[in-house]
This record gives sequence, structure tokens and C-alpha cells, in this order.
Amino acid sequence: MSSSGRAQAKQETRDALIQAGLAAFAAEGLDAPSLDAICARAGFTRGAFYVHFKDRDDFLVAVMEHVLGGFLDAVIATGDEANDLGHTLDRFTGALASAARPTGGRGRAASPLLGPVQLFRLIEAAARSPAIRGRLVAIIDEAIGRVEGAARSGQTRGTVRHDVEPRVGAQLLVVAALGLMGAIELGVPLDLPALRGAVARLLGASEGEA
Repeated sequence: MSSSGRAQAKQETRDALIQAGLAAFAAEGLDAPSLDAICARAGFTRGAFYVHFKDRDDFLVAVMEHVLGGFLDAVIATGDEANDLGHTLDRFTGALASAARPTGGRGRAASPLLGPVQLFRLIEAAARSPAIRGRLVAIIDEAIGRVEGAARSGQTRGTVRHDVEPRVGAQLLVVAALGLMGAIELGVPLDLPALRGAVARLLGASEGEA
């Protein structure tokens, strides 16, 4: 097998283990599934697991990166759209609105935005593991950086108030977003369009964007 083929096979094994972890966490929560059960679900041995991950916490970090990274890519505008803070607000509140719709069940076993990994479970894991906490902080900081870039561009375009420091405004938005995600997981009723409009007005976005 060529080096590129081996690299692809290695990546496929890693991806399969992460997907198996997600499925196991969806069924049993973050703590219950054993590594043996996750490996069996993926069709690999413990030996294959340790080729890719140092230990359980390292695996949880990889799962968290997969879930939160995909969420950030879906919600925080990138490319040309990143020049429009209003677009980012629309994407996020749209995702929240979709997640907040009743499902008809007795309750959500998973986060409506993060899939099988509930936000409060990630925070619990971060509280007991410095590695998980450090990576979670880094992912949140990445989100702040993306929103800060959109805010700076918005100031250049005249759609974001110039008396709002972009980094501080981005921190406020991301922290508020985390709170909204937690509130929706709990089932707190929220008027998301009104919240989106209020944020747009606070930042100085035009009514056309809001």
C-alpha cells in the first residue's frame, strides 16, 4: 500500500472510531460507554484505538473538536459571508430556532445543536480534565476570533458601531450564544427573532440586515 493509501486508511480508522463514539454517547451518555464497546462498535481493536488516541480524555477531545468544529463551521459565516456580521447572526439564530421546535418526545437526550453531545456534558468533562478544558477554551476562543473578524469588517462597511470594541463584542456574542444553547437544551422558551433583532440594534446593524 502506498504512503497516501496508508494515510487514508489511518484517517478512515480514526473517523470510524469518532463516529462510533458519537453513536455510543448518544445512546449512553459521555461516561457510560467503555472503550472496548466503542472499539467493537467501530469494528476495531483497542490496539487500533491507541494508535490514534492516547487515552479516553484524548478521545473525548477529538470527539468534541469534531462536534463543535462542525457546528462552528455551519453557524459562523466564513469566506465572503464572514464580512457580514448580520449573516452570522442569521445563521446562528436560524439554527437555534430550528433546534427549539418541539419534537413531540418527552425530552431531548442530546443537544439540539451539537447532536449526541450535550453542552452541559462537555462542561462537566472539562471540569474534570485539564486537556478537555484547554481544548474547549481554545475552540471557544476560535469562535470569538471569527466573530471578531466579522465585527471588524462590519465596522469598515459601516454596519457595526465604531464605539464597540470588536473583540469585546465578539466575546459577548459567543458567551451569549453558549448561554442560549444551554437554555434551549433545558427547554427555556425564547423569542429568538426578537433576541436577534435586539443584538443587531445593540451592535448598530441596519434594519435591512436585522
